[in-house]
Amino acid sequence: MHFYLCPDVQHFYAGYVKQYPAGRFWMATAITMCCLASACSCSSSSNRTDSQDSDSLEFRDTSSQEQHDTSSSMSQPPDVLSGLESQPEIKWIDIPSGNFDFGSPESTPCRAPIAEQPLQIVLTHSFIISDSEITQSQWKTLDIQNPSKIADENTPVTFINFYEAAVWCNKLSKLEGYDICYDFTSCSGDAGASYPENLEQSDSFSSWNANYNFNCSNDIHLYYAYYQCPGYRLPTVVEWEYAAKAGTMTHTYGGDVHYTALSYCEEEPALNDIAWYCFNSNDTLHPVKQKLPNPWGLYDMLGNAYEWTDYFFDGQPLSTTEALVADPVGPKSGLMKDRRGGVFSQTGCYVRPSRPLGGYPYTKFYHTGFRPVRTLFEETSTDSDSSTDSTTDSSRDSAD
Repeated sequence: MHFYLCPDVQHFYAGYVKQYPAGRFWMATAITMCCLASACSCSSSSNRTDSQDSDSLEFRDTSSQEQHDTSSSMSQPPDVLSGLESQPEIKWIDIPSGNFDFGSPESTPCRAPIAEQPLQIVLTHSFIISDSEITQSQWKTLDIQNPSKIADENTPVTFINFYEAAVWCNKLSKLEGYDICYDFTSCSGDAGASYPENLEQSDSFSSWNANYNFNCSNDIHLYYAYYQCPGYRLPTVVEWEYAAKAGTMTHTYGGDVHYTALSYCEEEPALNDIAWYCFNSNDTLHPVKQKLPNPWGLYDMLGNAYEWTDYFFDGQPLSTTEALVADPVGPKSGLMKDRRGGVFSQTGCYVRPSRPLGGYPYTKFYHTGFRPVRTLFEETSTDSDSSTDSTTDSSRDSAD
């Protein structure tokens, strides 16, 4: 069963989970809290489709789910190179350091009022980011099973959780000779494995079975300052939003959107040329790069598949300060990781760069993929002209 909580009450629920980690009585409590909140409302999945996500977080009933057991260790770490890997063909885009407005103005349609509070951010480092979501073809080059249910080489790899995306990043780092960003010694399960039919805590849309899915019991980060890791990694939420907005000031890089009720799907002209969403997707994933890119050359930053970001998200603001914030990463622990960009089945006004949606990092979603990044340190930055990275066969362009 699905229940959706609005962001205004997430901090109440976070405290509740600490007191009742097994999830006992959570549904009644969640409904009570949500319905007492004057700023938002709630309902069960019987009144919503999976695409009709609420303001921020997606919760599942895990009352019958035991705590993740890591006693059965992996035979070998999931990021060990097998010798069967090959270099994925990825076009990397150089993203320059700079300032931007994180979040959205209060007048933004379908806005999460707390989680999207505006904040002045400065990123002091440049980085590279894949120009599209990682496809199934690119995923398989690193010798990891492809769990995607819609088999298509050029369609985003999905049904992967946050930890599995991190495994792929580590393997690419090793293949190219970079120091890795993640440690999987606390993890168990098979990275990239599909799940069997009728698995508990699973359905046709996702698996939130923490004991079956590839899952980690401890923090996997090897660098306290995520940006200091030399290898490939998942983007922080500010890196992702900065790259998605690409210097634009409108609701999307295709223009402004209009309010549409969550349960409706109407044409959103600002999205038609740049994103797959409920109006034009035929309710399915599409191959990457079929729509126009943003001004920095990034495709599908909006719509098609959600994308994992490395940010523990609880529905609260990234920061409560009004001052300029440099290189934030957010809290170092929490229940949920943020996913960004919207999805092919979503109402148009929710398909915006600043719109968040949390998900358990061990959950495999049918509509969630990722795109990796890597910090560019001063000695490895490129000129403004496009060039080829000497460490990879993939091409790199610089954002203007």
